[in-house]
Amino acid sequence: MPDPVSIDPPPGFVALPARGGFTERNGPWFEKTDADGTVLRGLRVLPRHLNALGIVHGGLLTAFLDAALGAAAWRAAGRRCVTLSLNVEFLSHGRPGDWIEAEAFCTGFDSQVAHARGRLYGRRHSILTGQGVFALLRPGRALQTLPPDPDQPDAQTPQD
Repeated sequence: MPDPVSIDPPPGFVALPARGGFTERNGPWFEKTDADGTVLRGLRVLPRHLNALGIVHGGLLTAFLDAALGAAAWRAAGRRCVTLSLNVEFLSHGRPGDWIEAEAFCTGFDSQVAHARGRLYGRRHSILTGQGVFALLRPGRALQTLPPDPDQPDAQTPQD
């Protein structure tokens, strides 16, 4: 059953492809590059994103920021990466229908790790801030895909 909230993003945002079960079930996520080169991620809050209190689940917000931070590290270092540590501070919450954006910046990297910081915000206020440390994967490392889980009837893509 589709969510009863429109997912239409603001102008300039394009849908990102789902990259595994998590983003398939918790998206769609969007991206836009501003004129100054800043990359923004966006998410329309749908009913499936809510917790029992009717606000966006904190785990979804954390994962959304983590993905934005990792993308910033990847763009700066030119290598895929995985999260080593992530620290977040919740400032507020999101509601159904809200458009939430993520901005993230790589603050530095060497041959093994990258550091990034960022925030999530809505039209009215900041929602979450955070910083992460990411292990840079060796160049050319192939992605390994997992076979679909036979216990999950809708499992069609590898997990994140």
